[in-house]
Amino acid sequence: MNAISELYSAPRSSLKRKLSRKRAETKDATQADEPQEAPKVLGPYANQDKWRIVVKSGDKRKSLVFDTVQQAETAKGNLLASFDDSAKLTVDDLLTQFVEHKRQRGCIDRSLLNARSIIMRVLPKLNRSAHMSPEKAEALYLDATSKYAVASHAMGLRFVKAMYRFAVKKNLVEKNPFEEVQSIGRANKGKLQLRTDEAKRLTDFLTERAAIGEWRALALLTQLFLGLRSSEVLRLKKRDLDCDASVIVVDGTKTKNAKRRLALDAPIVKELLRKRAASMKPEALLFSLNGSTVLAVTCLHKALTKYCQQADLPIVCPHSLRGLHSSLAVQAGASSSYVARALGHGSDEVTKRHYISQSAMDSARSARVSEALAGNLDGLIATLLALSPAQRDQVCSAIGYRR
Repeated sequence: MNAISELYSAPRSSLKRKLSRKRAETKDATQADEPQEAPKVLGPYANQDKWRIVVKSGDKRKSLVFDTVQQAETAKGNLLASFDDSAKLTVDDLLTQFVEHKRQRGCIDRSLLNARSIIMRVLPKLNRSAHMSPEKAEALYLDATSKYAVASHAMGLRFVKAMYRFAVKKNLVEKNPFEEVQSIGRANKGKLQLRTDEAKRLTDFLTERAAIGEWRALALLTQLFLGLRSSEVLRLKKRDLDCDASVIVVDGTKTKNAKRRLALDAPIVKELLRKRAASMKPEALLFSLNGSTVLAVTCLHKALTKYCQQADLPIVCPHSLRGLHSSLAVQAGASSSYVARALGHGSDEVTKRHYISQSAMDSARSARVSEALAGNLDGLIATLLALSPAQRDQVCSAIGYRR
């Protein structure tokens, strides 16, 4: 059992002490890099009528047999040269190749920069050797847990593991030193969401501010009614208002599912969007200072904080508006798979885990049962009686009933 696994078996009351003691034990390992022993090539040795060389790396040995001593000597020289290049591989070299690999697979520059910064949470020293022992990898992660929140260092570990899996596949390193390292702690899921009455108050307040020309309020209204990401809202152009602003075309770039057409059923918001876009050119950004520069998402975060304070509401972040949109949609009868498509998710698993509140799922389920009962109780009973025992168990499980 490695050191991380031992932490999981510890009582909660002693976890903090064990973490502190473990960090103290590994402090020297994170401050200095022990040299990585380069593989050795032994030989050539006579092997009956052929010649053999032996490649030794740690506890592993591998023999290579050649017809002549000249072939064995040439192979030995080539191997030593390649081992020398491999030993010089730094974290920066490996990170550069990994980022380029993701670029070739279609990742945009913003995502690549984000991936690089996430990896550097665990591997902050780019000039260190990319070759390391599992103990060193464990020490580096433990050091990151003292600097970042659970969600941040856990994500860093996931990205670093992915980078080293790429390195193993490309034969840049022999093995993934982070493979057995386990994340510590449990990250909070979801973000604080406004309740229905609070959402109505926020909507009324944002509408008032948008009506007097505050475009940030209109951007937040659009995000709430359509469940968009902040980056998607800030990239909307005039030409994305289709069918007289009744349809919003989202040319998302985060994933292949992000490109979508969404119906906007809020008359006031449609009118405000048409009014703002009236004098703009087709390619002009709807929410920008000059119509061409995409603003950072922090501008919406700061604006929503200010509006929540002014409206005497709990302070939430713009991304939570996606969760609020999802919860309200499910309560109104939309399926989780439909909401997932509207949010630009490939499946509804992420949607249900991070965006739709459990109370919204329970309310929607109860509403569907009540609607069925109020419609035709006798018909419902007849239908249930016609089901097989396995199908009845499935129905009971779906509505949360245990027999």
